[in-house]
Amino acid sequence: MITNLGQLIYQGTNNLKDVYVDNKVPFNSFVGYAVVTNYMDEHNNKTSITSVNYLSYENKDLSFSITSLKKLADGSLNLIWEKDNNVGFENYSIAVFDGYASYSSEDIVRNGMILKTLNDQKDNTLTDASQYTKQKINFAVIKTINGKKILSKNFLSIENPKILNFKPSQTLKNPFHQNEIIIINPDGEIVFYNINSLTNNKIKIAGRIFFCSIGELNGVTDLYVPSENGKVFVIDLNSYEIKKTINLFTDYDITSAITIDNHLLFIEKHPYAYIGGMFVYDFTSNIVLNRNGTYTSNPQSKLVYAKENYFFFLKVDGLEYRSTGVTKLNINGNEVSTETKFDDYTKLDSRLFTLSDDKSFFISTNLGYQSSLDYKNVSTVTTESYSKNPIFGDAKISKNNLIYFSHLNNPRIDVFEKNNFTSTIKQYPTTGIPMFIELFENQIISLNQLGNSYFIETISQ
Repeated sequence: MITNLGQLIYQGTNNLKDVYVDNKVPFNSFVGYAVVTNYMDEHNNKTSITSVNYLSYENKDLSFSITSLKKLADGSLNLIWEKDNNVGFENYSIAVFDGYASYSSEDIVRNGMILKTLNDQKDNTLTDASQYTKQKINFAVIKTINGKKILSKNFLSIENPKILNFKPSQTLKNPFHQNEIIIINPDGEIVFYNINSLTNNKIKIAGRIFFCSIGELNGVTDLYVPSENGKVFVIDLNSYEIKKTINLFTDYDITSAITIDNHLLFIEKHPYAYIGGMFVYDFTSNIVLNRNGTYTSNPQSKLVYAKENYFFFLKVDGLEYRSTGVTKLNINGNEVSTETKFDDYTKLDSRLFTLSDDKSFFISTNLGYQSSLDYKNVSTVTTESYSKNPIFGDAKISKNNLIYFSHLNNPRIDVFEKNNFTSTIKQYPTTGIPMFIELFENQIISLNQLGNSYFIETISQ
């Protein structure tokens, strides 16, 4: 590198001279020296041999290091480097590159961008709250002394807390932690993610995870995690621990489960066939009440608790018209029956479904149909849809009844007012295609797909 890119500073013909004094040392933090010997071989051909090593001189007045890179409590990144003390100081420049192809400060500067320039010689720290979209974030620092740019001796890297290393299958809000979302990794992991500090707590499950629910049993609210081999794990939403494992006495997959009164309504499905059914587990007697045969069971079927003993049984994930609205669950001792109450074929789509906080209306299908519910008179009214084209991927309803839709084909989130089907009241662009969205008081959390990676984006409202 030195002989190819450096400068020839001395050339002599005395083969006995093995000392050179450089009295014009370049103005830089490091200067490297190598020696090349040129001679004629026995065939009178000119041959060059470079020294097997090189040595560098470090100018202590110019060289400097980055000393710290860490994530702060608010999720931002803090960088600290050694202060400069030279009279000819002009500025510090902080370079950043989010990627893996970085091996030196030169790589960061060449491949990245200048994040900020600081003119105060005493200001040797930077707090960065940017939303990076790659797995790793790398920082280098450049200082300018008498017009000469000096690169930091080292660079520091940190894992991006906004990147997921898995494809999420579901998100929920933790009712006990106002700044926390629950992200489901179907391969057996539950991530409790703090949207402010960007920290997380993880729980490993021994098996695949299917459609989860937050339910109440005897006044206690927990996360219910359906899994393989007839297991449902009950997760404490405060301690992030598995507090109970429910055994439903089957080797089928449990694809969905919700609590109603003192019972667990669940769907089981054969791991390799569309065989299974919807059954009820009694917590008191520890038995499954109505397992009396097998039925067709779609792997995307979902149970969503509505109100009292009414629930949604979402049979099909997609654009088909085969679906059921609200069903009533009746339990009398060991006798279990269901009654389909609201089934108006509004193309209920389990991929896009959200129920209002007061359970009075829901949004369904990829077209965003809105339906109101009257439990007392056992009726439903389907109004219009919020789109004429199949574009939506997720839906959420805010406390003031605004309807939020993520797009499957466009990087954005559309917001509608309830009962206003003509136009959006606001649109939010996203970095990547938004798969799931969760609403908070002042921000939207969007889980986006970026090529083969998954990025957690915070959007201010």
